[in-house]
Formats: sequence, C-alpha cells, structure tokens
Amino acid sequence: MSSLFYQIQPSDPAAHRFTVDLSFTAVPGETLGLNLATWIPGSYVLRDFARHLLSIQAWAGDVACTPTALTHSRWAITPAQADVTVRCVFYARDASVRAAFLDDTRGFFNFTSLALWPDGMRDVPVRVALVPPATPADWQLVTTLAPIEIAADGFGVYVADHYDDLIDHPVAMGRAIEAVDFSVRGVAHSFVLLGGHDADTRRLAMDLAAICEAQARVFGVLPAAQYRFFAHVVARGYGGLEHRESSVLEIARHSLPSAARAVETHGRDTAYETLLGLASHEYFHLWNVKRIRPAAVAASDLSREAYFRDLWAYEGITSYYDDLGLARAGILDEAGYLERLAKLGTRIARTPGGRQQSLAESSFDAWLKFYQPDENTPNAVISYYGKGAQLALALDLKLRRASDGGLSLDDVMRQAWQRYGAHEIPAPENALADIAIEWAAARAGIDLAPFFEHYLNSPVDIAWAEDLSAFGVTATCQPGDDEAAILQGRLGIARSEQPGAPIRVVYDDSPAQAAGLSPGDRLIAIDGIEAGATLSGALARLPAGARLRLHLFRDDRLLERELIIGDAAAPEWRLEIDTAAGPAAHARRRAWLGHAPAGG
Repeated sequence: MSSLFYQIQPSDPAAHRFTVDLSFTAVPGETLGLNLATWIPGSYVLRDFARHLLSIQAWAGDVACTPTALTHSRWAITPAQADVTVRCVFYARDASVRAAFLDDTRGFFNFTSLALWPDGMRDVPVRVALVPPATPADWQLVTTLAPIEIAADGFGVYVADHYDDLIDHPVAMGRAIEAVDFSVRGVAHSFVLLGGHDADTRRLAMDLAAICEAQARVFGVLPAAQYRFFAHVVARGYGGLEHRESSVLEIARHSLPSAARAVETHGRDTAYETLLGLASHEYFHLWNVKRIRPAAVAASDLSREAYFRDLWAYEGITSYYDDLGLARAGILDEAGYLERLAKLGTRIARTPGGRQQSLAESSFDAWLKFYQPDENTPNAVISYYGKGAQLALALDLKLRRASDGGLSLDDVMRQAWQRYGAHEIPAPENALADIAIEWAAARAGIDLAPFFEHYLNSPVDIAWAEDLSAFGVTATCQPGDDEAAILQGRLGIARSEQPGAPIRVVYDDSPAQAAGLSPGDRLIAIDGIEAGATLSGALARLPAGARLRLHLFRDDRLLERELIIGDAAAPEWRLEIDTAAGPAAHARRRAWLGHAPAGG
C-alpha cells in the first residue's frame, strides 16, 4: 500500500526556516499534482500558507523533475521514476496559533502550513520524522501524534492514519516547555506551557480538570485517547484553535495564576477566568466541531472556502458553553457567571452590525468579513460567536422552561453527538437547529421552527433575557456610564483609551457621522477645550441636543465641524439574582448552572 513519508527539520532557526522532505511512490511518466492547504480547519479565512514557501524542488530517483506552478498553492510534476522526493523550504515567523513559527528559542507548526500532499493520496497512511535542529542541542518536542520510535526529548518517528489525521496534530519544540499533567475520566491531559512563567501549576491543573469534567458531563463520554492544551505564553495575546486531541492557545503571561500569590483566595481574577474560559471553549470543540463536524468542512479539499450557514451553531453554541462550563465546574459563582453574561449582552447591544447582518449571513460571510475586519466592521458585521451564544442561551432557557426542566440544550447536544459525532458522520447544514426543533416538538410540545427562522435569517435583536425571570434572575438594560458607552451614545464614535488617539469607528446614523467625522480623525478640542482624558465626563454633563464645535486633525489638516449631541450613552445590561423569586425559580437556576445529567 502506498504511503507518505515526511521529514521535517528546523534547518535554520536563526533564519526562521523549516525544511520539509516529502517522499512517496508515483507512476513514472504520469503528471501528478502537489497541493498545499490554503486554510486550516477551525479558522475560517484563507491564509494562503504558500506565501511563506521559499523554494520547492523535486526528484524522481536521482533525476530532478522541476515542479511547475499551476496556482499559488498547487504544482505539477512528471516523474521519470517511481520514487519521488519533494523538498520545500518555508519561512516560519507567524506566531499565531494557526501557522508556523521558528526562531533560536522555539518552534511550532500546524502541518497545514508545511505539508504538501500529492493528488489522490489524502487517504493513505503517513509517517513523519521530526528531526531536531543541529544547534541548539537541548530542545524538546511535544505533539499528540502517535509515536513509533522517538528519543527521550520527543524527536523521532510518528504516524498518522492519513493526511487529514496528520493536520489535527500540532507540533511544539524548544527549550522552555513544561507540561502540567492531570487526568479526566481516566484520560491523560496536560497543559503544555510554551514560554517562561510563574504560574501556580497545581491550581491550574485542578481548575482545568474540573472544567474538562464539566464539559464531558454534557455528552456523557470523553472520546479522546489523550488531550493537550498547547499554551503559547506571550506578553499580550488571546486566541485559540481546536484539534481532535488538543488545542493551541495564545495566552497573556499575566493571566496565569501566580505561584507567588497562591495563598491568596480573596477577590476575583478576571484575567485568569478569561484564560480558563478560552480553555473551556476549545475543549468543548473536542465534541462540537471536531466530531460533530460540519459537512462542508469534512468535504473540503482545503483549496478554497468551505461555505456553510450554521457556523453560529459550532462557534456560538461553544461560546455559550465556555463560561457555562466555568460555572458548572465551580470556577465562577452564580453572580460571576451572570456578570459575564451581562457583558456579552452589552457587547452585542453596542454592535449595530447585528441589525444589518443575520446570524446565517454572519456564518456564511465569515471568510470575507469577520476575519478581515476594518473600521466599518461594527456597523456591518455581527459576531457569530457572541450573538450565536445569545441564541444558544435563549434556546436553552426556552427549552428548560417549556419542558419544566425535562429538556435542555444539553439534550440537543447529546443527540447531535449520538447521531453524528459518535459515528463520525458529517453533520448536514442546520443539523443542530433541526434536532432542537424535533426534540422540542416531541418532548415539550412547542414549535421552534419560527424561533430559528426569525433569529437566524433576520438581522434582529435576540430576546435572550425574557425568560431569565423564571430562573430567579432580574435583567435590566440602561445607559452605561463607562467612557466607551458615553462616546458611542452621545457622539457616535469609538477611540482608543489614550487621549488624542485616532477615532477607530464612526457608528452609522450617529451624530459624528452626520457631522462628517471619519475613522482616523484625531479629535483634539470640543468647544475650544482639549478633548483629553476628561472628555467622557464632560459629555455626560451635557443635555441632549446640545450643539458642539469640534476641532480635529484629518491627516495633517485641521478641520472644524459642528455636532448635535445624542440623547444617551450606549446601553449596558445588568443581571442579578432575584432574592424575592420563589423556590421554583431558584431551583431552575441551580439546575441550569449545575450538573448536566447524562440522559437524552
């Protein structure tokens, strides 16, 4: 049986270069295509990894066969002999979770960035030799690939079932690597710290184990044979990418729990909660996305976009469960969880793009709009993460209330697992919505088809807070008092916190837009007074309809504009436990935020 053999070496760390040799058997005299992915599953935008390809050469036996470019990510060769070797050299300095990075201290890559495959050989077995750099000599390597023959430092030979299995196993290497081990349901887990830190690793392991267990309870099964969180520790950063047995996180060093302050238990550490929320999100993808897998992604050849309209179900529902997982794990108390829900509500309420783009459109247009934002994005685009999470919340509460606690979103997710994920059957478009509609009708006697039609296909606000009172929670929305709320509501702009910073956004149908302000303008004075750090306070004192004289720089030109101030600051949601609610409401809330019982 034919197979693919890759040898990957950090050949010149100082110059950020990986060398990749691919060997396989071909039919002599027949022209064959070679392909490189243009995107990586889990990140829905074309990355064009070939832009980092420095050179490509090929030999059949000892005879060169020059690759001919057919597109920017596809080449053709016509080998004269059966044994083919293709050598590629890549420049690797993308420090994100999605691509490849190499310097003289560490290396990291996803195989989509470095590994070509020949036509017709996506399904053949794969062997990979991961070779250490010549210097320095003290690097370690960590991956979830299955080892065949490896050294104590982790370098050596690994195998994968096929190419699509291969690309689900990122590789990290370097000096400062520390694995924090823990177990969930008998499965070995680790949080791999890539970079210097002062973390309280005991607390980290304990909290992560609780979160992973809470998410596993939703589905009643943990399908991975192992799991690793690869955590790039950086000065500032946030992001993640899911894989079948791992995830790659980008985390700020200050967000880790401090070992020096391990004895302190008072107060909340919101940066650490955010880190745990990210880990919770990527872990939930172990089921939802990686196994309950969109059919469009499963069918993709990675050469072009894979369009589908229910990305909200895979990222939005996962976003709902990430903080919910923290509450169910005991990391967040009820008040803390409600605070995070309120912040989500505030963020979505302050995004006018939600009244321009539907959730289905947001999902479909992710390739073009969401991952390529500009200054007008808040006016035109809504996040399928955030608004999708709101839809999931509204759906969960509606199911629980209509069925008197007998049905929830947990049941829908378990049914999706049993139909699709457990059997590795790609999920058709709208699969999760269809399951919810089917089960709501059968178990609670309600018709959810109009709910989904309205909220998925129309650019409307989701009535996510209307059922909260039945769970002993009061929800109020009022003008905010923070600077961002005041600048957005009263002027119609967003800018960086530092005084004199350029305007980032001019909101549609706002006083600023009517006055002719543009993104990039630097607002320097209002009514002859410097528009400095006290700007929001000064605006809050003014009555609605006040006429202001603005001075601003556009590029290097001083301009003057008149603006009529808006009525109120942008909205802010607040959620609180209603102590006057009856016992039934408090019981519903505890059931919602507590364990997800196995069933379905």
